Amino acid sequence: MVPELLRRRFIQRLVLASACLLATSAFGQSASPADYAAFALKTPGNPQRGRDLFLNSPKALCATCHTLDGSAAKVGPDLSAAGVKFPRAELVRAVLEPSSSIAIGFGATVIATRSGEEHTGVVRQATDSTTELVVADGTRLRIPAADILSQRTSPLSLMPEGLQAGLTLPEFADLIAFLASLQPAQRDSSDTIAVAARGVRFEALFGDGIRLEHPVWFGEVPGRTNLWVTLEHFGRAWLIERTAEGDHRTELLDLRSTVRPGGATGLLGLAFHPDFARNRRYFLKYQVADGNRILTELAERRFRPDFLGDSGEAPRILLTIPGTTQDHNGGCVTFGPDGFLYLGMGDTGPQRDPQGHGQDPGLLLGKILRIDVDHTDDGLAYAIPSDNPFRGRAGVRPEIWALGFREPWRFSFDSATGELWVGDVGQDRIEEVGIVRAGENHGWNVREGFSDFSNQYRTNGTTYVSPVFAYSHRVGVSVTGGHVYRGKRAPKLSGHYVFADFETRRIWALTQTNRVLVNVVEIGRAPSRAVSFAQDRDGELQLVGYDDGKIYRLDLAAVDPTPLETRVLAATAEREAIQWRSTTTAPADGWFKAGFDDTAWTRSPGGFGTAGTPGAAVRTDWRSADIWLRREFVLGPDAVPADPSSVRLRLHHDEDAEVYLNGVEAVRAPRWTSGYVDLVVSAESIRTLHAGTNVIAIHCHQNSGGQYVDAGLVRYVEPPSR
Repeated sequence: MVPELLRRRFIQRLVLASACLLATSAFGQSASPADYAAFALKTPGNPQRGRDLFLNSPKALCATCHTLDGSAAKVGPDLSAAGVKFPRAELVRAVLEPSSSIAIGFGATVIATRSGEEHTGVVRQATDSTTELVVADGTRLRIPAADILSQRTSPLSLMPEGLQAGLTLPEFADLIAFLASLQPAQRDSSDTIAVAARGVRFEALFGDGIRLEHPVWFGEVPGRTNLWVTLEHFGRAWLIERTAEGDHRTELLDLRSTVRPGGATGLLGLAFHPDFARNRRYFLKYQVADGNRILTELAERRFRPDFLGDSGEAPRILLTIPGTTQDHNGGCVTFGPDGFLYLGMGDTGPQRDPQGHGQDPGLLLGKILRIDVDHTDDGLAYAIPSDNPFRGRAGVRPEIWALGFREPWRFSFDSATGELWVGDVGQDRIEEVGIVRAGENHGWNVREGFSDFSNQYRTNGTTYVSPVFAYSHRVGVSVTGGHVYRGKRAPKLSGHYVFADFETRRIWALTQTNRVLVNVVEIGRAPSRAVSFAQDRDGELQLVGYDDGKIYRLDLAAVDPTPLETRVLAATAEREAIQWRSTTTAPADGWFKAGFDDTAWTRSPGGFGTAGTPGAAVRTDWRSADIWLRREFVLGPDAVPADPSSVRLRLHHDEDAEVYLNGVEAVRAPRWTSGYVDLVVSAESIRTLHAGTNVIAIHCHQNSGGQYVDAGLVRYVEPPSR
């Protein structure tokens, strides 16, 4: 019996079991998926009863496909951190509509063989010789590469719809309550983050005439004044020059016919040779497609003698590194203070690094590499530095400088100490920043952050180095490594490592001693998703905005890194269900005023939106073009702020929002955010706050894509010891 038929019969058994249970369920006979969703979102449920359903009951069938121990040994995603990764509404939707949002790394792959069979499952291993699928009933199927006729991804989840039909409404709420309660036993540094007393200011480096298409890298051309290079994700490189007539750009390279575009593939990094002013050499990192394989290439090129363009000479390919999937290719290439070239490679997937690439010393995947581009060794287009830590060791690639990384997207050297700082993008729980030294093992996939992840590739006697800082996905979901600030304009930040989170746009500054965190503060939110930082010859920092195509100068002199204490005046949906009144029908005039009668509006918990909106904690589904919200909150006499400038509106909106406090406009926020941001609001609205009952009112208008709105109030105060 072919595995595809096994899969179909397995799914049939699940659906038939649900249908039989439905026939005997007093609640299930007339309940629609919408009924289940509404009931679970308004009913707390019992997590312990939900646990019993998950593990032991044939009604739920969850344990057939999912693990809770972090192993991900079955066909579905491990759910041990479900309560951290997903808000309640997303958990509900994942059960009711399993194909609506398939977890990364668990999409179904359909393989057709030369013998006429077709197999559907999740890729768990992929080598040059075989591809291993896990099919729906948990069977592992190894297919020789020579037998594969074609391979494609499927938009359908292996989890069938309709499994909730075997549960009563209260049982479904219990199951969701259990999933929402799952928290990883994992230590991170998230709770140490404070807000700086004064934040960074952003200034566009170029005029509106310079607009880029998803830039990913930016830097000065060495030895030249007012000349920069920027890379666009999908294969173009530009020179930007500042002249007396203004800023203008010219094309440096068009590699769109060479580079493979994609989420984690593309034109990703550039490094100028230390002697660039004399030899005009520079190096690019990008991915190309080679049949069914994806390759990472390191190419050497040269500028023209006038430094105003590429020479047009054929590139010299130094390295070609095969990957397993399109994910986790690393993004950075740079020269160290020793004159050698450092290159970061991710594990290239699949998710969770099941083949142990990060720990395999015979592969270049999941490593920081170090090579000499000025000399060659036999059979290589480069040389191995004599002091590389693994040179001459049997079974170990001599290019490896350090190992145990998942996705070292951006890294940099401290210009004062020479230490290498790496931002390593995490799996589904933790993002980390570390200082990396020669020969070290930074743990992936044995460890993630400060905690154990998997024992499959653990070896006795190996020391796994912990990061300096790690934060959970409650804070951000994709770290962008930055630079240690050594400029002169902001002496208060000298020695601080400045970095960001790509999705939430949060920017932090941290200090450490002997690789132990001393302090970390949030110094601002980038105007656009922060994909990369640059450091100019004076040590000042710039930020690359991925979405709006702008390069920003960071005015760090404006920052006072003194941590402030945050006091919640009105909580958001980030950590608890807050009840609002809502309507999607245009209300009467004065809907935002304190005395407006909203008793006819629907009462439900915030936030409001659609599952999958970045940074959202969806507790009530909202899909219409407009929504109007009202909510009361109570302040005690001691909570009323004396200083309006200390209060911030904590807002996550997608898209256009207008917010009122006690009937007075607080802020108009166009476009969208990808996470919660703390906004300065009008002093007039803050002055309306008083002891007793106050009102927040919001109108949010959605244009396209994901949607979400939620808000609260916080007050920043100086700590008593200051």
